[in-house]
Amino acid sequence: MLKKESFLYICAFLMDGCFALIGLCIPLLALQMDATYDDLGSISAVGALAYSVSCLISGRLSDYIGYRRVMAIACCMVAIIFTAYLFISQIWHLAVLSALMGLTISNFWPPLQAWLGQRKTQHELRQSLGRFNIAWSSGFIVGPALGGNLFETHPQIAFAMCACISSFISLGLLYFTIRETASSVASTPQTSSPHPQARQFLQMAWLANFATFFSIGTVRSLFPKLATDMGISPGHIGYLVALLAVAQLITFYFMAQTERWQFKLGPIVGAQLVAFLGLSLIALSHHAVLFAIGLFLQGMLAGVTFTVSIFYSLQTEGPGGRRTGIHEAIVGSGFLVGPFAGGLVGEYLGERAPYWLAAVMIIFTMMIQVVVLSKKSTQKFVPQAGD
Repeated sequence: MLKKESFLYICAFLMDGCFALIGLCIPLLALQMDATYDDLGSISAVGALAYSVSCLISGRLSDYIGYRRVMAIACCMVAIIFTAYLFISQIWHLAVLSALMGLTISNFWPPLQAWLGQRKTQHELRQSLGRFNIAWSSGFIVGPALGGNLFETHPQIAFAMCACISSFISLGLLYFTIRETASSVASTPQTSSPHPQARQFLQMAWLANFATFFSIGTVRSLFPKLATDMGISPGHIGYLVALLAVAQLITFYFMAQTERWQFKLGPIVGAQLVAFLGLSLIALSHHAVLFAIGLFLQGMLAGVTFTVSIFYSLQTEGPGGRRTGIHEAIVGSGFLVGPFAGGLVGEYLGERAPYWLAAVMIIFTMMIQVVVLSKKSTQKFVPQAGD
């Protein structure tokens, strides 16, 4: 018998480990088929589009028919799609499978997050989300490092292994005995009452999270080609991409240890400025060490904005599945627009242009946040007699 939280942490680690591994192998496989920058961007974009739209439905659906049931079906379908990668031979095959994967995996993450946050106090939620974020980030460390080395030897093993792991998760969801924690069983909906400022900060967090995954999607989709053109081996590319998750994990850990970041805009703005610096390094540098620093700084942004987005999503009043669905749809929309736009500018404006585009997007989003916050502050002012 497993505790619910422990079981979900294991699921998150295994599933994101698979997606990080495959996420590196797919662009490398596409490059063997002579894929261009816009090909790589389009492959990522179609999957992200399917994921974003489907998340808006799957979150609501799981609120009604059960988180566990929806997740089990999704994992079974994911295993089938991973197996299909063993039989492709053209770039358009990658695009079709990317779209199918987006539709399928959208039924895994929103239910998992809503199930994890169900009937938790603010303190319990911070701790659970911190451990959850560390779990899936650990998968994104192991996945690229393993994927790069596997691709150099036997790339088909990577897809077969991920299909087996997804099948194992599905069986676990169907047949494992999962125990709710005592605090969750005893809690009532009133235990996790919404914070009065949660909705305002949720808007800030969602804006920041879109810009984050616009840039993360751009880097994950297009950096392998930049690095390959510079003569960096697939194994070393895997280690570099894994730094994104290393930075995320470290950031997640520290955010799980304190509540000082909650309901404050400063940490969000600070992380965005750090990421702007990281993207500038990637756009300007020609050395692997500087790439490593830039990727690490970019990962720190994801650690902050992903945490605040899901935290405020679960602290705001209303069904958890609906808001985690929106949260994941925003993540997916960033992965949609970033690689697609980055692929176009990379193809027509140069190989460094996608990283400048992502940097500009972060600054533009910060400007929108300031405008939204100023409007909220103005609305709070109610003139009194004599003012």
